[in-house]
Amino acid sequence: MESTPAADNRMSTRAAERARRVPPATAWQRRTAFTACAWMVVFAAFHAYWALGGTFGLPPGESLVDNTPLFVIDLIAIPMNLGGAALALALVQRWGLLFPRGLVLTGAWGCALLMVFHALPAMVDLAIFLSGQREEPLTGEDRFSVLAYEPYWMLGGLLFTVLALAFQRRTRQPAALPAEED
Repeated sequence: MESTPAADNRMSTRAAERARRVPPATAWQRRTAFTACAWMVVFAAFHAYWALGGTFGLPPGESLVDNTPLFVIDLIAIPMNLGGAALALALVQRWGLLFPRGLVLTGAWGCALLMVFHALPAMVDLAIFLSGQREEPLTGEDRFSVLAYEPYWMLGGLLFTVLALAFQRRTRQPAALPAEED
């Protein structure tokens, strides 16, 4: 389908009208979005650090530079995290309303579910560990994963869950009122 100036103008007019009808994000929603944005930027920075040969936060003796599949995944993760940072801001900024609502919500819920499901097994392990029910002690690598790395993933998932719910509610169209009969 070819884009014409008239069609582009109608689309931008509809997006601007939709943006005017949607109430602005609240202060707590903006703070949550900035926190989620920072979460993504920090994770992108770690991936860049690892891609450049850094090893902090990796299992002992591990380097992504020496592991081609992990190195490629790491390089893909950097722009994905930066895109996630932009998505977090789009959920509370007026410019985020210029994108189709379904696209923004799909991204937000996708981030939320990916992060929560990534961390969920370790959160069960963390609960078992904290309750003293774990029979074997955590190794150094497991301790880092269960006490730091996976809770960080869960935090990101919870931040995006809150943002997705808030955006979904804030941008929901009110039901049309029934026409009055004479």
